[in-house]
Amino acid sequence: MSLIIEQRLDNNTFTDSGPKIYTTGASLIPLEIFNNNKRRYVWVVNEFDDDSYNQNGEICHPNLYCDQKKNLFR
Repeated sequence: MSLIIEQRLDNNTFTDSGPKIYTTGASLIPLEIFNNNKRRYVWVVNEFDDDSYNQNGEICHPNLYCDQKKNLFR
């Protein structure tokens, strides 16, 4: 199941801005947000394809979807 489908099923909104990670390879897809009769688009990561790093430069393994902030990394 893709990130877009999971977000639609859970009826989520995006409100958090961290932690920040860096990646050398990821596939991005547009996510449509429709609120108050306004349509907006935002790029979201659909899949990580290569190494990702935390703010300290250490390799991390991000999860695309989880139930708690602490579970964003494997």
